[in-house]
Amino acid sequence: MKNELNFSRKIYIILLVVLAFGVVIQIARSQYILQFKHNTNLLEQREELFANIKDHPAQELTGTNYCVVYESTEDYSVALKKNASRTLQYMQKKAAEINLAEQNLNVDSCGVVIVATDNLNKLGKIKLIDDYVFNGGYMIFMSSLTIDTNFQVLYRKFGISSFGQPHETIGIELLSNVLIGEKNLHIDDEFMSNSSISIELDDQSELLAESADGNPLLWKRGYGKGAFMMFNGSMLQEKINRGFFAGALSLLEPNFIYPVFNSKIFFIDDFPAPISKEVIPAIYREYQRDTPSFYQDIWWPDMLKAAKKYAIKYTAVIIQSYHDEVLPPFEYPIDEDRYGLISYGREVIKSGGEIGIHGYNHQSLVVDEEVSKSFGYNVWKNSDIMAESIKEVLKFSAQAFPKYSVMSYVPPSNVLDEVGREGLKKAWPNLTVISSLYGEDASGMAYVQEYEIAKDGIIEMPRVTSGYFEDTFERWAEANAMTGLGIFSHFIHPDDVLSGARSKNQTWEKLYDGFSEKVERLKKTYPWVRPMASTEAALDMGVALTSQLKLTESGNSIKGEVSNYRSNLYYVLRSDKKIGKQVNCSVQKIDTNTFLVEVYDSKFTIELGG
Repeated sequence: MKNELNFSRKIYIILLVVLAFGVVIQIARSQYILQFKHNTNLLEQREELFANIKDHPAQELTGTNYCVVYESTEDYSVALKKNASRTLQYMQKKAAEINLAEQNLNVDSCGVVIVATDNLNKLGKIKLIDDYVFNGGYMIFMSSLTIDTNFQVLYRKFGISSFGQPHETIGIELLSNVLIGEKNLHIDDEFMSNSSISIELDDQSELLAESADGNPLLWKRGYGKGAFMMFNGSMLQEKINRGFFAGALSLLEPNFIYPVFNSKIFFIDDFPAPISKEVIPAIYREYQRDTPSFYQDIWWPDMLKAAKKYAIKYTAVIIQSYHDEVLPPFEYPIDEDRYGLISYGREVIKSGGEIGIHGYNHQSLVVDEEVSKSFGYNVWKNSDIMAESIKEVLKFSAQAFPKYSVMSYVPPSNVLDEVGREGLKKAWPNLTVISSLYGEDASGMAYVQEYEIAKDGIIEMPRVTSGYFEDTFERWAEANAMTGLGIFSHFIHPDDVLSGARSKNQTWEKLYDGFSEKVERLKKTYPWVRPMASTEAALDMGVALTSQLKLTESGNSIKGEVSNYRSNLYYVLRSDKKIGKQVNCSVQKIDTNTFLVEVYDSKFTIELGG
């Protein structure tokens, strides 16, 4: 009997060992563990990127010379020039600025002339423009023009058969894919207004866009061996419209190619974060749940379902506390939710997403009392105190995810000053990317960014759009960013559904339907764009920003040579030619006469047919 018991005990021990071994194997194979390994790889990629920047300083661009002509004494002209020059920088095109306040226009070295003024008389001798385009030059006008003597001489060569007086036009209808994937987009909204000349075009002009009431806004007109691209409006002074300018420029010359980031990024601000246990009447009527149960049982499962269905990776940026302390000590706030951070955070990571930091609390890191008060926040005294708060939230995160390096930051209310930035860097050695806002801010308080690597080594990667609903302004901003930069960067808040103003008094079911329609339309319009989490996208963007493309057209082929090539890169090609043999690259059609080029090596070739 004793032997039988010993034998049975051994069997149970063996079974337990096998079971434990199986559990270990499953954990080792789990996506959760793999994501932590991936996060470690991102730290290594960051160090490689920064080392590469030191070893490979930017070289002077070669190829076609894009001459941006402007008048420094006119604010409007300077704004146009700024947007043109930044767009050319993103497109990796060689640019020269010609200030008419200091020098006369000379187009001898210009492959393309970009006119960033509305005054043709400032350009000098009109025959210069006529001869330049007729003999094979390309010229794009960024503004409706003053009806002066030079306009009277040239208007028919611009493709205008008759014209009237300037007036305000509203909205836009795209009659072409000047914005990729958006032909036939119609916007009749007052946010889009232009000062335009009333005109009619001749039969040889190619109308690309018009106002909501049918007045021509953008057209191309061949002249001799060259062509004019005309914009009959005033909106290109605004940053949000850079993609429209980039699209127009890309349709002016044959076989135009430029780099894009090719990334789709979704941020969830204030998540995970402390959740009030209050009962919201509208939520309780619909779901019979308090707020924490609603998030756990309804909102978050729906968001995970959308991520899986529509190819989304969430970057969730955490808040430790909603208390408004701006003086230490910051340890162990009574409202912190460690369980929520762990449970929600692990699901974010498991789904392919990323955990970032929004703040210890929701007090923007600024020392300007006026700015803080405008948001109802308390003002911080200095960067050292700010750093202490960031150290606390990093410790809070590390306790939940001991082997996970948090690398992304989103400023509360998209507000951050230089002192706040200094505090972040003091506390956070692994800080890699800051994501605030891309669009212009009328209040002057927001932290507005470009896509770039700052001098202090932090990658600036702004967000472009926000919200659960389709909205004409957001749709326009999205289309511009996708065409000019190949990036979709969007953010939402979990508690939008709790606010009648932000939810437009809609139920979560309606909000979720709107969100689903939005991301489904996005996936159909841009099926090629890659879903990425914040740091992954930022480091990939860093590789693209620090590479440089040199192009050579020979016969029926485009040859590209990328300096400082390190990994696959992406470009948009606009061409009416058929795509032939591809060497060290692949070419995918993404719209009419528009292709996504993925490059696998520092040298590549695309053959073009008839």
